[in-house]
Amino acid sequence: MKILQETTEETWQFTSFAQMEGVIRRVDNPTEVILLLHGLGERGKRIYRKLLPFLPKNALIIAPNAPFPIPRNKEGRMDFGHSWYFYDKFERKYFINQDLAKYWLRDLLKLENPKALPVTIIGFSQGGYLAPLAGKEIKETRLIIGLGCEFRTTLIQEKLPFPMHAIHGEKDEIISPASAQSEIKKLKAQDIHVEWHSVPDAGHEVTNGMGIIVKSILEKHGKRSL
Repeated sequence: MKILQETTEETWQFTSFAQMEGVIRRVDNPTEVILLLHGLGERGKRIYRKLLPFLPKNALIIAPNAPFPIPRNKEGRMDFGHSWYFYDKFERKYFINQDLAKYWLRDLLKLENPKALPVTIIGFSQGGYLAPLAGKEIKETRLIIGLGCEFRTTLIQEKLPFPMHAIHGEKDEIISPASAQSEIKKLKAQDIHVEWHSVPDAGHEVTNGMGIIVKSILEKHGKRSL
C-alpha cells in the first residue's frame, strides 16, 4: 500500500457564470458613474446610504455586494455580510486575492456603463484597498477615493492613470493613520501621488465629515475636467 507523505494543492483558473447583487440609483441622462465598494462584512446598501447625500444628482450610482458571502447569526436568523477577498494576516498571504472581484466589477461596468461615461470609484476599508486595482481594469476610471484604507505598495507597483485621494479618521482604531500615511510616502517615492485628507474625531467608519470631503473632491475634480 502506498502511503501519501504530503498532498500538494493546485489552482485551476477558469471562467463561469457569475452573479452580483447590490443597489443602484439610475437617473435620466447621467453624466458620470460612481462605483461604491463597501467594507469587510458589509453590503453595498450601507455605503450607499452613508454617502448618497454627498454625491452628484446627475450620477449613476452603483453599490454592489462583494462576491463572497460571510454568514452570521443575527437575532435568530441567518444574515450575510460580504467580502471582496480573503487575506490571512498570520500567513501573510491571500487565501483568495482581488482578481475575481476586480474582473467582476469590470464586467458589471460594461453592462451598466455602455456609453463609457467617466467613472469614480469610492471604497471604504477593504473596498478602498480594492478600488485602485479595480480602477486599472475599468478603463473609464478617472478618480479613486479611499476611505479608512491603505493604498498598499505591495498591490500598486506602477504609476496609475488616475488621481487618488485618501480620507482617514484621526481616531481609526483598525487601520491607523500613521500606517496609511507610511504607504502613501512609499507610493510618492515611486512617483505615484496620493492626496491625504484627515478627519478629526472619526474612527473606522464612514462619517458625514468624510462625505463632505468626498463632495468637495468630486466638485473640484469635475471643474478640472471641464
